[in-house]
Amino acid sequence: MGGIVFLVLVVIVGVGFWLYLTSQNNSQANGQQPQIRIPCKDGYIIGYYQGNRFTGQRFINNRLASVGFFVNTIQVGSGKEYYENGILKYEGNFVNGLASGQGKLYEENGKLKYIGNFANGYASGQGRIFDANGKLKCEGNFARLSSNQVNSKDPSVPNGHCKEYYDNGQLKYEGEFVNGVWHGEGRSYDRNGRLIFKGKFAYGKPGK
Repeated sequence: MGGIVFLVLVVIVGVGFWLYLTSQNNSQANGQQPQIRIPCKDGYIIGYYQGNRFTGQRFINNRLASVGFFVNTIQVGSGKEYYENGILKYEGNFVNGLASGQGKLYEENGKLKYIGNFANGYASGQGRIFDANGKLKCEGNFARLSSNQVNSKDPSVPNGHCKEYYDNGQLKYEGEFVNGVWHGEGRSYDRNGRLIFKGKFAYGKPGK
């Protein structure tokens, strides 16, 4: 009796192993890599290895957080990041797990907010920002606010030479910005495109 039970167990294990190998071989034959799961900070990543890079999806609290390439569980290269509600937050390049290089940033409702260059997770360098209706609001150079003015909603603002527009598309201001405020040489216009002031601005106001 014991021998029969042992034989049955051997057959079951053998069949299971054969099915596993068959599924793995079929996946590879179809050009699909076998999926594995690896732990990472605050969650896990599901995917497969390509050399020293892991291609997959990162989950935090069982929620899809990002997709792309990972080295030692840190996101690198082209990829995407998502809000907690599942809406795409960022798509573009990653360096050391942070948005760096060219990319696009979206609002939680899915509307495009910013397109351009990023550094260390923030809009930095040349880019364009859009209003809630998808219209171009400002274009030029962007930088992170100074540490004593950090705003979690909009941590990056126009800084340097930029153009700001009215919601009708007319140019509102062209010139220098400091921490998101008109400051330095510039020109301001009314909604019909007529020049209002040309010269130096100080903290958003025309100089005297």
